[in-house]
Amino acid sequence: MEVVTTSLPRLNTPMYENLEANLPHMVMQFSDKPFPNGTQLFPTRETVMQYLEEYADEILPLTRLEHEVLDVKPTECDGIHKWELVVRNNVKHKEITKIFDAVIVANGHCDWPLLPSIEGLEAWSRISPASLYHSTSYRNTKPFEDKAEVSPYHTDLPNTREYPALVSLKPDERAAEFEDGSTENNIDAILLCTGYAYRYPFLTAVEPTIKKEGIRALQLYHNMFHMQYPTLAFVGTTERTAPFPYSECQAAVIARVWSDRLLLPPELEMHDWTNRVVHERGTGRRFHQLNPPYDLRHMKEMYEWVLTAAELQSDGKRVKGKMPKVWDDRACWERLAAAKMKKAFNARGKERLQVLTYEELGFHFDGLAKG
Repeated sequence: MEVVTTSLPRLNTPMYENLEANLPHMVMQFSDKPFPNGTQLFPTRETVMQYLEEYADEILPLTRLEHEVLDVKPTECDGIHKWELVVRNNVKHKEITKIFDAVIVANGHCDWPLLPSIEGLEAWSRISPASLYHSTSYRNTKPFEDKAEVSPYHTDLPNTREYPALVSLKPDERAAEFEDGSTENNIDAILLCTGYAYRYPFLTAVEPTIKKEGIRALQLYHNMFHMQYPTLAFVGTTERTAPFPYSECQAAVIARVWSDRLLLPPELEMHDWTNRVVHERGTGRRFHQLNPPYDLRHMKEMYEWVLTAAELQSDGKRVKGKMPKVWDDRACWERLAAAKMKKAFNARGKERLQVLTYEELGFHFDGLAKG
């Protein structure tokens, strides 16, 4: 259904107007930078953007903005494994080729639509392309005002009702049929809230390539390391985690592995780890889903892994280097209670904008992290 993707900007973002975080700021923050005093409990996208820009300020001189990675492929220089990158300077419209020792892929996974397999959807896209949307291009409710609209499978749009699972669409009748046999007629628009696909168009030279359906990234050891090429690492492929502190844990591990302070196991053992995950969660999207408390457990596992790294020498002293967040009982409880907090926060309507703490919503830490 190219109609859904051809209208997207080449460098797309799914961020919509009035977007708010789905985690409290004390859960989502990095270990060494709290959100400013007075921050809304679930921060707005503008607050989060400013927070990230401030956090990245010290490395901004090392950052090349307006540069798009076109191709990443393994190569050798004097018998040593390297990476060849082709990059386009989008200001000067010039392509550059450079060689690097290692590559971290951190392009996210929330900018390309994952399109469902629904009977009649392909025909609908041909007959009425202007009425078909995906949440990746959603910005506000204006296109849907005063319209009969169907949103498989989740939406926060106002004035909507819950339906059973969508079974088929009948474009000639402008109708939808649901799992219980009921139908909805005279549909003006369809909004596909079906998630996003993993997409690495610059990694075509790396085998095995991403699966066609885009529901699972490459097989990665601990969701980080390419097993055949351990100098190729990924950050942020997991879903349903606390992404900032989780990525911070990943960065701490990767930095220590690449500086030879931590050793990866043999490739066969890494494959054994991914096979165990496949056995537990399956080969599809669940491979990358770490719903709480699983994200907490994996962050604790990575933290303990980092603790085993050889120490650094700095000014004659032995130091551990930058460490990720410690998830104590309070922090774990806050993570586990986040979904209920968000529901109570949204229930406040416009008054939620004044809520700064979860105590204001009736949540209180009792000294135990359950779950």
